Amino acid sequence: METYSTPGRTAYPRFRSVAVPAAALVAVNIALMYVVAATPLSAVNDVLFSVPILGLIVYGAALTGGNIAAERGLQSGSMALAAFGTLLLQVAYGLFGGGVLGRAPADLRGTLLAVTLAVTVAMTVAIAAYVYLRDAEFDHWSTWSFGAFIVGAVLVLVGSFVTVVLAVGFLFIFLGFALRLGYEIWHVKANYDPNSALVHALGIYVAFTGVFVHVLQIALRMFAER
Repeated sequence: METYSTPGRTAYPRFRSVAVPAAALVAVNIALMYVVAATPLSAVNDVLFSVPILGLIVYGAALTGGNIAAERGLQSGSMALAAFGTLLLQVAYGLFGGGVLGRAPADLRGTLLAVTLAVTVAMTVAIAAYVYLRDAEFDHWSTWSFGAFIVGAVLVLVGSFVTVVLAVGFLFIFLGFALRLGYEIWHVKANYDPNSALVHALGIYVAFTGVFVHVLQIALRMFAER
C-alpha cells in the first residue's frame, strides 16, 4: 500500500488508471442524460419531486444501492453484481440529469451539458490541487460528506412542506458530493492499489456525477434567467 507521501512522479500512471474508466462512465452517463431529455422519461423527475423528499429517497436509494452493489462486485470479482450496480447508477443519474436537461429547449441542451462539464471539471481540478498540494490526510472529508447528506435530507424533508428551506437542503446535498469527491481523490493518493483501480474509479465517477447534476441545475437556472 502506498501512502499519501508517495513522490509525485508515481502519481501519473496511478491517476491515469483511475481517471480513464471514471471518465468513460461519466461520458456514458452524460450521453444517457441527453437521450433521456428527449424522451417521455424526462418527466420522471417532475413526478418524483412533486414531493421533494420522495424524489430524494428514490434517487438516494438507487445511488446508494448501485454504489454498494458495484463496489462489492468489483471487490469480490463478481462482474454480474458489478455490472448491475453500475447499471443502476447509470439509470439513476441518467433519469435525474435527463429530467433536469429536459426542461431546457432542445437547441440549448448541448450547450448546457458542455458548460456544466467545464465547470465540474474545473471544480474537480481545484479540489484535486488542494488535496495534492497539502501534505495532510483528508479521511475526515468522508465524515463531513455523510453529515452534509444527512443535514441536506432533513432540510429537504422540511422543505417539502416549507419551500423556503428546500434550496438550502439541496445545497447541502451538493456540498456532500463535493466533499465526497475530495475524499475519493485523496483516497487514490493515499491508498492506491493497482488491483483496486476500478473501485477507485467508481468512487470518483459517483462523486463527480453527483456534482455534475447539481451544477447542471444551476446552469439551467442561469440560462433561464437570461
